[in-house]
Amino acid sequence: MKKIILAALISSAITAKAQDKFNITGTLSGVGNDKMILLSFTNSEGKSAKDSANVINGKFAISGTTAYGNRAYLELKPIVKDTSKRRTVDYKEFYLEKGNTTVAGTDKIATATISGTKVQAENLAYHAQMDPLQAEYKKIVDRFYKARAAKDSVELKKISEDAKPLMAKMESTLDDFIKNNPDSYMTADLVLGNRMAVVDLEKFEPIYNTLSKRVLASFTGKKITDKYNKAKNIAIGKEVDFTLPDVKGNEFKLSSLKGKYVLVDFWASWCVPCRAENPHLLKAYGELKDKNFEIVGVSLDDKREPWLKAVAQDKLPWTQVSDVKGFKTEVAVRFGISAIPQNFLIDPSGKIIAKDLRGEDVNKKIASYIK
Repeated sequence: MKKIILAALISSAITAKAQDKFNITGTLSGVGNDKMILLSFTNSEGKSAKDSANVINGKFAISGTTAYGNRAYLELKPIVKDTSKRRTVDYKEFYLEKGNTTVAGTDKIATATISGTKVQAENLAYHAQMDPLQAEYKKIVDRFYKARAAKDSVELKKISEDAKPLMAKMESTLDDFIKNNPDSYMTADLVLGNRMAVVDLEKFEPIYNTLSKRVLASFTGKKITDKYNKAKNIAIGKEVDFTLPDVKGNEFKLSSLKGKYVLVDFWASWCVPCRAENPHLLKAYGELKDKNFEIVGVSLDDKREPWLKAVAQDKLPWTQVSDVKGFKTEVAVRFGISAIPQNFLIDPSGKIIAKDLRGEDVNKKIASYIK
């Protein structure tokens, strides 16, 4: 009986720890009683959830449970939807965690101030640095589109030069925040969203090792760890194999090419950078195919027709495989492939010896590994 009670108490303690109560109180002085606030957030189970409250005499309150600190959104919208006219969405992103969050504004949530928790303070501090840089970057993008439309090559060259120091500043601002805030839930989001599209283990491991245990225990932290571990499956020195159907529907096993150097190229018909790499790969294939070299294209298309059409259009002569499940294909999931183009080169024993070889001189890069 004592064991049962003890187990129940432990279970209750774990549940209580996972459910962090939050309270949001807001004042929107210029809003009447015909509006409501919609909260989109992550609940205590890590699932997307929504809650709402009517704005009464310019005030509203929402309470609930979450876990850790996660990105959330508040939207101000009419209680009764007016279908006669198009409505501009009025919303604001913030970070929600346990404790009290305060919202203060007038007639728009987008311009309101949201404060109260540690992670939201970190969010505000980060955006105070990054938002002015992003505003400058937007101006450069606008200049680019105008110059491209006018076919102004001189201006396009100047835009490219102007963009370099700004982009470098944006990257350093991001890196500094990650480095200086290893115990921030927001850092976890920034790492996952900006430093893990293609995981270079040598560069990423120092970042991962700085993250606190508290952050790595969060929903986002677990995603980081999962993707990091999957990236280790295609680290230099790892032996890899997989089986996928080819263009005729026949099962192709990568290890059937053991004894050759093989470039495994992850791509898709809709991926513009991937298609731009194909002429360079064609050149490499033409020069090296008689030197114990092969290419295997792994398409992450989710429809068969566009995949086969792209193969024909780009005149790709090497083996092509796909189960047309997009990024949900078992190989992509196992290797943590969530962005393309990506590739790796395996030696005759089936071990990875190089990764992400691309560009105009990819033929020379590949040739340098072939003995």
